[in-house]
Amino acid sequence: MGSRMKRTRIYTLLLIAVLLSFLMGKAYAAEPLMAGEAAILIDLSTGQCLYEKNADQQMYPASTTKMLTTLLALKHGNLEDTVTIGSCVRAVEGTSIYLVEGEEVILNDLVRAMMLNSANDAAVAIAEHIAGSVEGFAAMMNEEARRIGAVNSHFVNPNGLHEDDHYSTARDLSLIARAAIQDLRFRELVSTRTGTIIREDPETVTNLVNTNKLLWSYEGATGIKTGYTSRAKRCLVGLAERDGRELLTVVLKNEEQTVWSDTANLLNYGFDEFVSTEVVSAGMKVGHAPVVVGNTGLDLVASETLRWVFPVRNPDPVIRSEIVLDGELKAPIGEGETVGRLVLNHNGKELGTVPVIAGNDVSRPIQTLWYFWVGVVFAGLVMFVYAMRFVVRTVRTSQRMRR
Repeated sequence: MGSRMKRTRIYTLLLIAVLLSFLMGKAYAAEPLMAGEAAILIDLSTGQCLYEKNADQQMYPASTTKMLTTLLALKHGNLEDTVTIGSCVRAVEGTSIYLVEGEEVILNDLVRAMMLNSANDAAVAIAEHIAGSVEGFAAMMNEEARRIGAVNSHFVNPNGLHEDDHYSTARDLSLIARAAIQDLRFRELVSTRTGTIIREDPETVTNLVNTNKLLWSYEGATGIKTGYTSRAKRCLVGLAERDGRELLTVVLKNEEQTVWSDTANLLNYGFDEFVSTEVVSAGMKVGHAPVVVGNTGLDLVASETLRWVFPVRNPDPVIRSEIVLDGELKAPIGEGETVGRLVLNHNGKELGTVPVIAGNDVSRPIQTLWYFWVGVVFAGLVMFVYAMRFVVRTVRTSQRMRR
């Protein structure tokens, strides 16, 4: 077999019934028409892209940039830290909570002001606190974006105010959003409608109202961030949950009157026209294989559940599966031991992989064990000794009778 372990492949065919016969025969729903220049719709549980329009076109992200700023603040900062506001906030344009140089504000309050009110001065204060400067924070943003996989983006500032070299794509923003919502603090933040901040002067209260109207207008909406500049136009990253499914939308370069309807139409399309199907369940037997020097064969079992999203009007999808073993199956093998992986494909596209484990113990036949042969030899010797004693006894008895 050599130094490289030869992979053993076992091919099977899984027929997955979506149980949607009541919808058969109806026409497929048309994809939604988007007024915005770029858009994407993502199923969060699988990462599937259910719709896209110019999703990789580089565009100005405006304040949707603040998702990445928040991600870094949560990752590298302590929300209970006290932040002393620097002089840079005086030059910040656009939406503001009017921070004053020398003022002390809790980092958590700055993040809330940035994400709810979309305060640009709060974003700059956060950047200076985390990295020491806006330029240093921008470098962190670009490094984090690359780590996430948002490789078609470049960030220059923490708030998204227009700069020619500050851009992203709908797909990249969806990747950043997916990374950020892994943190429950981010989820709680972007689903908050209103709040208040008590400033250094106890008499001064800053009221926070989330700029994301989706939280009020769309049932199940839980986020995430609006954006606007004159060059970027209206932008919106949306998140909603229905019947256990979560969908993420990004709409870029839209108008005020259509950014909300575009997002709602995308969400409705995703919820109404697609269904989540359990392709493989944990504990499901997916195959059987012989075992070298084994006393029995081995049941191959999926150790995890894998779900996929299919159009609800699609006939029962045919899922092809391939079991790729880590190497030759050789006894002994313990139940639960990982022995390979199950690769699932639909229409030539890989859906995902699931670890495959042993469904039963496989021992070596007793004839192959060294102690079996030691026992055989020992038993043979014992029998030989008894036989010789019998022969000797018989000979002696015969000799006495002759005398």
